[in-house]
Amino acid sequence: MRFSHLFLAAGVVTLVLPGIAKADGFLDEIKAGVYEHDASVFGHQKETGADAGLEFLFASPSFLTIIGSPRPMIGGLVNTAGQTNQAYAGLTWTWDFLHNALRTGDAFFVEGSLGGGYNDGRINVNGNTPEAEKRKSLGSNILFREDLDLGYRITPTYSVAVSYNHISNADLGVRNEGLNDIGIRLGVKF
Repeated sequence: MRFSHLFLAAGVVTLVLPGIAKADGFLDEIKAGVYEHDASVFGHQKETGADAGLEFLFASPSFLTIIGSPRPMIGGLVNTAGQTNQAYAGLTWTWDFLHNALRTGDAFFVEGSLGGGYNDGRINVNGNTPEAEKRKSLGSNILFREDLDLGYRITPTYSVAVSYNHISNADLGVRNEGLNDIGIRLGVKF
């Protein structure tokens, strides 16, 4: 499947789901995107393919006000080449700036997420095998996850962002090659 096809599919999902998701304000935003899997940002690429991602962000509960009102989120990334897939959860902080920069109701934003997740990747790949050339040795199926987005809120409802995410075990395991994904995602806020 080509990157452009994945981007089109992510756009369709993002446009269709709002009608389904407006149940009593619990769900705050849905994001769908496509990523370069194991991008060579801050490391070198072993795994291939593209990742299709879907993320659900929920309204921030009042008890999180003390840490800046982050939104709880859950999501996942599916690799099109049959390599490492991810499911994750955590908290997302959003900062909008430059309001009404290009049109009324728009804004630029920065988002950061911290959390953890599960992956189905390799834990301990032997360094002298053909598999070691094609698969990351992640050290654990449970890893830390960080995400950073720089985006443009086209309207109060729709946004587009460049997204970077990283999973690793923070050197708590014997192996820790980590994975970096970079891509584009679309958001629909309710």
